[in-house]
Amino acid sequence: MQDPSKGGARTINERTVLKDKYKGKYQTSDAESLSGLYWKQGLMDYQNKKMIDNYLLINECEYYKKYFNDDFKWLKIREAARKMISDQAPYFSDKFQIVIPISLGRYDSERKGFKVSEISKFKDFRRVVLNGRDEEICGKRWIIEHYPRDAAVILNKPFNFDFFELDEHIAQAFILRFNKGLTKKHEDVDDKKYKRVVFMRVRMTFLKYLRTIRRDHRTPAAVFFGQIDGFEIFENSDETGLLYTVDFDNPEPDTETIIKATKEAESEKIDLEAAKKQEDEVTPNASE
Repeated sequence: MQDPSKGGARTINERTVLKDKYKGKYQTSDAESLSGLYWKQGLMDYQNKKMIDNYLLINECEYYKKYFNDDFKWLKIREAARKMISDQAPYFSDKFQIVIPISLGRYDSERKGFKVSEISKFKDFRRVVLNGRDEEICGKRWIIEHYPRDAAVILNKPFNFDFFELDEHIAQAFILRFNKGLTKKHEDVDDKKYKRVVFMRVRMTFLKYLRTIRRDHRTPAAVFFGQIDGFEIFENSDETGLLYTVDFDNPEPDTETIIKATKEAESEKIDLEAAKKQEDEVTPNASE
């Protein structure tokens, strides 16, 4: 009898044939990308000198440090930047991504896929937070006037995730690689919480600016209405070893949906911290 633990003809090098068609198509939530989004979405005023100056502080730090205190030189730089932003604003990206660890349970041979551990499940998830407050920008770590470090998205529809399908052969090869320590992960991923970890890249489009709120210690966060375009599951934290990909059908949002999201943003204090996954939960073992 063949040893079932050897997985038949499966090998540790067997991989999915999926290609990452969205590699490089979505922005990470760094200050530079968010600053462009704010101009694209109409948060800014082209006549506001501080908005222009701080855009340069974020995106052209060396120029800012070298010329900001040269009044006459800076006047010319500011006017050139104003025109550049006006020309480029329609082309700034409104597409962003986040990559988060996902803890897997055991493979379900009947459903042909992996169960997701409790700590990583999403149920009726309506908000996504992009957090960039700790990033130092041109010598500034916290608030840069007019440019919130954090952004939140109220989604057009709830997001749910507790299982994903994966061919049994590919799953066996992944488990072999994971158990031999051949997959890559961020150093800050807690092995005690994430027993069998993969990485989800969530792709989003920010459709409409709603408002800016103040959170802890009056740190601002820009709130948008948006949608999840799809997501991928990777073996590795560097977005390699693609296991699964899905695109969502997102029809053009109607006026009623946008009005509802706007009222939600205006009528309550949006607790961005509560919208995040709770980090203090205990991750079930992969055997559970």
